[in-house]
Amino acid sequence: MADFIIGSLVLLAVVLAILKIRRDRKNGSCCSGCSGCSGHTPSASCNAFSSFEEEARKSLKSDNK
Repeated sequence: MADFIIGSLVLLAVVLAILKIRRDRKNGSCCSGCSGCSGHTPSASCNAFSSFEEEARKSLKSDNK
């Protein structure tokens, strides 16, 4: 019984992840620098990485003071 429950939860998570990816690509919310995006340009970088890098820099600056 536990195997059925765990398997169902894993299957549900996979289906939801696939639906989210398809919805994001359909809506065009994919960042322009990630591979597989419709607006992919080699010189652009992913917005998620840029925001993470900016937050890390701020954190390091505040730690050094």
